[in-house]
Amino acid sequence: MEDTTTNVEQQQNLLTSSVQTKRSKAKIKWQQTVYRAVTEHYWPVLLLLVVIMIGIGAVAYFPRLKSNETEDGIMVKQGTSFNRNQQDAFRRNPMHMNFGRPKPPEALGRITIYLRKPSSDGHRQPPLRVYIPAARYHVRRFPLKGPFLNFMLSTPIYANQATQETIINSKTRVYVLPALIDSRGKLYSIAKLIATGYASFTEKEMQSSKSMDVNTYFESSTVTGPRIPKIDTWTGGFSSGLRVNVNSFDSYDEQDMNDDSEEYNEEDGHENKNQHHTYDKQRHRNSKDDSSETTTTSTKKTTRAPTSTRKSHPFHNCTELDFTLILEYIFPYPQSKKPVIGVNGTSPGPAIDVYENETICIRVINKLDVPSAIHWHGVRQLGTPDMDGATGLSQCAIPPGHEMIYKFQATQAGTTWYHGHLLEQLTDGLYGPLIIRRRPETYSDLYQSEQTLMIADWYNLPAHTGLIPWHYDRLTNPFGVPPPPDAIVVNGAFTQSWFIPANGTEVMRFRIISAAAFSLFTISVDGCELTIIEVDTITTKPYAVDSFSVNVAQRVSFLVNLTQLNPTYTSSGTKSIYIRIQATLSVYAQDIINYITPYQNQSSPYPCFYNPLYLAILSLDSTNSTPRYPASVATPILSNVTPPLDTNILDARPLVRNADGIPDVTHCLTLNVTFGLDSDGYAVALVNGVTFSSDANYMHMRDSPAEGFTSDLYEPLLYQMVRKPDQLALPSPILEEGSECLVIQSDQNGCYLIPYLAVVEVVINNEAGGEHPFHLHGHNFWIVATSDYPEAETLYAGDYLQRDTVSVPAGGWAKILFVADNPGAWFMHCHIEWHMSDGLAIALIVAPDQLLKNGFTISQSGQKQCEALQRFNTTYDPVIPSS
Repeated sequence: MEDTTTNVEQQQNLLTSSVQTKRSKAKIKWQQTVYRAVTEHYWPVLLLLVVIMIGIGAVAYFPRLKSNETEDGIMVKQGTSFNRNQQDAFRRNPMHMNFGRPKPPEALGRITIYLRKPSSDGHRQPPLRVYIPAARYHVRRFPLKGPFLNFMLSTPIYANQATQETIINSKTRVYVLPALIDSRGKLYSIAKLIATGYASFTEKEMQSSKSMDVNTYFESSTVTGPRIPKIDTWTGGFSSGLRVNVNSFDSYDEQDMNDDSEEYNEEDGHENKNQHHTYDKQRHRNSKDDSSETTTTSTKKTTRAPTSTRKSHPFHNCTELDFTLILEYIFPYPQSKKPVIGVNGTSPGPAIDVYENETICIRVINKLDVPSAIHWHGVRQLGTPDMDGATGLSQCAIPPGHEMIYKFQATQAGTTWYHGHLLEQLTDGLYGPLIIRRRPETYSDLYQSEQTLMIADWYNLPAHTGLIPWHYDRLTNPFGVPPPPDAIVVNGAFTQSWFIPANGTEVMRFRIISAAAFSLFTISVDGCELTIIEVDTITTKPYAVDSFSVNVAQRVSFLVNLTQLNPTYTSSGTKSIYIRIQATLSVYAQDIINYITPYQNQSSPYPCFYNPLYLAILSLDSTNSTPRYPASVATPILSNVTPPLDTNILDARPLVRNADGIPDVTHCLTLNVTFGLDSDGYAVALVNGVTFSSDANYMHMRDSPAEGFTSDLYEPLLYQMVRKPDQLALPSPILEEGSECLVIQSDQNGCYLIPYLAVVEVVINNEAGGEHPFHLHGHNFWIVATSDYPEAETLYAGDYLQRDTVSVPAGGWAKILFVADNPGAWFMHCHIEWHMSDGLAIALIVAPDQLLKNGFTISQSGQKQCEALQRFNTTYDPVIPSS
């Protein structure tokens, strides 16, 4: 029996071995066959693999390629508010977080949040319901990468540690909620509030151990009109520093919110920790400022803003803040070590978009290490002369670590902007758009989308510490020639890096804002007519041109009809065309194309030689491809359109004529503009032989006169008008021989008294080279005529064009007319930054008596801000830059 069993086992083993041998031979034969097939047909196999991979990728990413219309039926509006250029978004994302392809969010809307805080007796108060803006994405577009902090391990709620934005994951969607900001500038994440029990998505407290589907709490909403949250379509979430004001909830104080959260301006390890963004100062060694922390080097002193800001100005009965602007240094270009002054982390700063006649409250927090202020260019400031933002005239500068609340009525409607008005900070990036919309918006039925383009000069060096010393160097620059720019930037992007997708739009509106420090630009769009509909804040009748010029601080809005693109481009098959921004070379003293300035730094994000032609790209098919034709190809001549005759575009006709016509002149003022050298050999600008002096602006500071206006450093001219109205020592207008109007007189220090409701004709004689853009604060004016277009005075009599900035031709003149209906102290100055520093300005002191009759008083908080500035300057006292 055992022999039989053994025999069977031997046969089974033999059979198994035979089968394995056959299988092994078959496997080897199959491998050899596959190897021969691959080696003999290498390229076809490789091509097959590539096709398979492309197919898999197309299926995997198909949700990203669908239209912007969501299942909720919301079509995401394409325009200034949402479209973001890829390079621009990358530049705004210093952490280099990757959130997928740059597609618009699937939907915008809001999420209801219930906030709680302990009451004084230790019991919970009823929850407060608030609405938080939210952006919804498909989960594939927004994988969680980067430095996130997970507050709730069992619930997919995260906080971006850098921005404090809250990211919430559900099964198929990702939701982004903005950070909360309190009155001291601290940021808080909604994620932390939920984790600590201070917030939930339901009226009943949510258990953190349970997951939930946020789509239940998300409400889609329309996305038109002002104050639309800006979306960063490259990194995901909100761009331009969108933050929700905690104070408007009236629910939390600092102790409730700040258990262990970090301060807003934590040390970030950037180069700015070692930079001294200062202006030259004399130090009083025996003084000490207990209100701020200081760091001293052997030659300079840098004052670092405290970790929390102090309110120098109250809320002026603001029930809630509309906008918060945080001024801080940023480094947006990896190739450049130059600190840029950003607003909420960007330059240009976020758009302020409001309706006409709205009263708005804007909180400005100064996180710089030098004083600052914001001027709201083009805003009339009727009844609020202390909100103009002109240091020395309407307010004291905001000291580092302090803040100010600006409250004013948004008048008048149109395209305008805000910018720094101290220490050439505009040149270093402190500016942003201010759009005041009409109800209803004129011509809104003629276009489907709009774009705002802020055009600026770029300098390699900081303005006040790097360029001003060269500007006033008597050896290397004896004539005080302004520093020529190194590049042009549009919305913070260099040439050929700003793409504007059409997104199926037939007619687009462009709002052009010149935020330049020096340059004058000519604007055109290849193959398209430009239909001008607005200049500065004045709506015009449609006026078709092929190009136009815009000087510093001027604005122009125009329409482009892409269905009327010149056949030269439609037949070529190009998918993009150039928007050309050409700098006018005649305004520069040097051959700027072939000139390298003595202070040039070779470590720059662009070539050292200046390129006066900036090219933005209008993508017709929204693929952001570059045009198929070279930029050097001559553009076709458009039929029936020509450029305007002058920079001020006086042929553009106002849509609405003044109901009472143009008033008759009652007062006259002649301003003769020259340049020369002062007694110490420094270059200066003069108006009627006087260089404007301002301690507050560190411009040609002088000893206070025996009577009249004294130093404006800690007492602005507006405050002196209230404190000593009978001691201003301003001569009254007189009737001179041969004059038909009363002639405005100067106090020989650059101040001019203007009576209430005077109709003032101002003639500006430009005896220097180059066009000078003169801006008048607090008023609009009619441009009667210029030396470039003298016929306009009779041609358009009774219907002159109004603006707030007039370009005075080189070696020529401009005649303007305004009504002094706004009591206060108002700057009138050349808007070229270097000429402003030279003293090319005057102060119009309008109706001091009427100012008091209107009940204007110096606010206690405004006075405290001046005192805070004085404490700051006790150990950090400014002197003339050239000294």
